[in-house]
Amino acid sequence: MVALDNERFSADLSGETTRRTSFGAGDAGLRVGARINLEQPLTAGKEFGGHFVLGHVDGIGRVAHLRPEGDSWWYGVRVPEEFSRYIVPKGSITIDGVSLTVARWSRSIAEIAVIPYTYEHTNLRDRKPGDAVNLEGDILGKYIERHLEAREAAFESPSSRTLAQLREQGF
Repeated sequence: MVALDNERFSADLSGETTRRTSFGAGDAGLRVGARINLEQPLTAGKEFGGHFVLGHVDGIGRVAHLRPEGDSWWYGVRVPEEFSRYIVPKGSITIDGVSLTVARWSRSIAEIAVIPYTYEHTNLRDRKPGDAVNLEGDILGKYIERHLEAREAAFESPSSRTLAQLREQGF
């Protein structure tokens, strides 16, 4: 953080941050003075609810729609193909730092049923179709994916495996 007052703060951004986030998304990205979502990190010993949000942006999505339905809203975000493997209906997703649940998944659009509290207390209410949003996949899914990739790589050349290595892998 570079500067802070009662309503605003400023921060330096690395090239990696501007490449991977909505901060560098041009006209559809985050604008100066825009509302952002900030939360205190989880403290050891505190009750845990929801899912782990690390604040690591995996990619950029685009708002497809934000439609009212009674007192709630349907929020649709078009997800890039390389991120779609992390979408699980009724699973967790982080959009612009907000932990949300994927209610529906169809044709590359993750839809979230947004309750009034979330709508009122986050920047979701400011979003318009085409706006860039930051996406973070569930860290547990990413760890499982990485574990499976490593396991698969270990078995790519079976002739180089010893009996002891096979036993270590559960065979």
